[in-house]
Amino acid sequence: MKTEQWLSLFKEHNDINIFHINHLRLLTGMRSHSLRVNLSRLNAKKVIKRICREFYANPFNTPTLEEISNQIYQPSYISLESALYFWGILNQVPYVLTCVSTQPPRKFNTSFGTIEYRQIKKGFFWGFVDKGGYFIAEPEKALLDYLYLNKGRHIQLDLSEINLNEVNSAKIKFYAEKMGIKIDSYLHQLGSG
Repeated sequence: MKTEQWLSLFKEHNDINIFHINHLRLLTGMRSHSLRVNLSRLNAKKVIKRICREFYANPFNTPTLEEISNQIYQPSYISLESALYFWGILNQVPYVLTCVSTQPPRKFNTSFGTIEYRQIKKGFFWGFVDKGGYFIAEPEKALLDYLYLNKGRHIQLDLSEINLNEVNSAKIKFYAEKMGIKIDSYLHQLGSG
């Protein structure tokens, strides 16, 4: 296909911001090798942007890193330091987008930024909200995910960096009980009991 044809295809499907190579194969009817060569050339010409292996951004509807995180590794939601920062609980900007998944841990260095996935039990995969294009942990769940996933790693939260104004203490206690986390000592240390 010529560049103009590709641009027409992407423009026609501008409601989609992330294309998987299989989706593009269906839309174009191209064989795998030809499709990969075409996409590689388009990426080299900066007509499209390769996100990571087998995923491409629509030039007419560029995705955010948050939207990418929910597409390239499923199921997943943004949590841990990234969600804590999003909700104003941590004031230190994380250098990678942190997510949780029921899948094994992975790290993707995409052309939009780095995304790190930590594995959580299937029974703990809840407590997130839909932000229209991606899922993010509720403030309480993000904090509990952090505590749960770091409990044996000798990683401590810098208590001076925590702001619990956005955390519902009744909800965090309820969620902590569901996850088997003893939260009272943490809340006491933070001055919110």
